[in-house]
Amino acid sequence: MNNPKKIITHTAVSNKKHTAQDVDVWHKARWNGFTSKEFKNNNGEFYHVGYHYVIEWDGTVVQTRGDYEEGAHCIGMNTSSIGICCMGDGDKHLPSKAQIKSFQDLFFKLAEKHKLNKFDLEPHRKYANKSCHGSKLSDTYWQDQIHSPEMKSTMQKLHKLRQAVTLLTQLLSLRRLKINEK
Repeated sequence: MNNPKKIITHTAVSNKKHTAQDVDVWHKARWNGFTSKEFKNNNGEFYHVGYHYVIEWDGTVVQTRGDYEEGAHCIGMNTSSIGICCMGDGDKHLPSKAQIKSFQDLFFKLAEKHKLNKFDLEPHRKYANKSCHGSKLSDTYWQDQIHSPEMKSTMQKLHKLRQAVTLLTQLLSLRRLKINEK
């Protein structure tokens, strides 16, 4: 049983093309009997992935364990945290823009569900002698990517306003073309 009080962030030492299915193969070799009881992989088998979520390079979020299932991602924290892994090598590059957007969306969902805040985000290296979530990412990298819900709402409204201005500009350009044709 897992009682999430933290979100532990990871990167998989891999290239950008690896997916949650690849992690499943790697983790099956390590923890063959330790599987999710809720989520199945593409082969119809329960995931062996130790993380609760994997965010692929293109931003696809794959849930591989239930939030309340014990993880296998951080010794000492597997029954009190949710593990999120972004595919890619955090020692070589930053997450993709799609991964950042997906992480933000996932974080807000999990924060609301489990009463967490951005200060509950910590890299794996806080609990283990390794560079994970990657030497390219500061300890507060994911905290720095999270904005308050009010800020997120404002950013969404600003994006919609920009889209409307772009559309109006295009319409005005078309109207000018019609007038010039006469």
